Amino acid sequence: MVLIATVAWSFAGVFTRSLTLDVMTTVALRALAGGTMLFLAMLLRRGPGAFGDLIAIGRVGWFAVVLSAVAQAATTAGLFMTSVAHVTVIYATCPFLAAIIARLWLGEVIPRATLLAIVASISGVLVVMSASTASGTLVGDAVALVMTLSFATIIVLSKAHPDLRLFEVTIVSAFLTFGLFIPFASDVNLDAANVAIVSAYGLTNMVVAFFLFIKGARHIPAATSGLIVTLEIVLSPLWVWLFFDETVDAATFLGGAIVLAAVIGHLVHSLSRGARIPVPALIEQGHG
Repeated sequence: MVLIATVAWSFAGVFTRSLTLDVMTTVALRALAGGTMLFLAMLLRRGPGAFGDLIAIGRVGWFAVVLSAVAQAATTAGLFMTSVAHVTVIYATCPFLAAIIARLWLGEVIPRATLLAIVASISGVLVVMSASTASGTLVGDAVALVMTLSFATIIVLSKAHPDLRLFEVTIVSAFLTFGLFIPFASDVNLDAANVAIVSAYGLTNMVVAFFLFIKGARHIPAATSGLIVTLEIVLSPLWVWLFFDETVDAATFLGGAIVLAAVIGHLVHSLSRGARIPVPALIEQGHG
């Protein structure tokens, strides 16, 4: 189930590349589709009380809603504005950025192995972004970094407030994202095919993958889940290369390899020591 969820997440680039809608319309409709289907699932499980649960998320919950809305919008926008490989590599640094934020916010000590992984992953991202000045995708890389920082902050926020209702936060933030972006949406190319693709995008990335991961992750060690999810770094660029011939330049390949080695090395080290691995942000947000 964890592997299927990872594969589902990795198809985000394929969905965005298949659309002929503009970025604003895609962000709005993807959020609406995912949020609606998540809410229907919640309604089936909890009944009419689901409406009250969405409202009763508290002040911290509303702060998380804003962060999640930023992350959801930036996820899709980043895929439009830069390569899938760049978005995936930058997002892979999320656990390490969360460690830095936790250090600054909660005073948590960063273990030496994590510190080395942070340095390596940041170096890899810098290598990836060095190619952006030539390809004109630097703004897209910045958007992907905003997405990653938002998810990393949510991870730390959930650690500081264990009672944070992340499922409800994801639903509310999806509807907030829709409300913020629908005024800028366009009906150009808004045909049945595009509506079907963007609906499948929301269903696959925000619903199916979310529930499969949550269900499957309960039965395996967190570090194992983390290792499986790391496959997204490889799979996401692979699909768009196969379907759309979107190639990976040398700098992105090298930087991605450095980040992948840092993530896998850190997870293997943690697994060998029996350390507890924080739940990745992509689990909590139905990452797309």
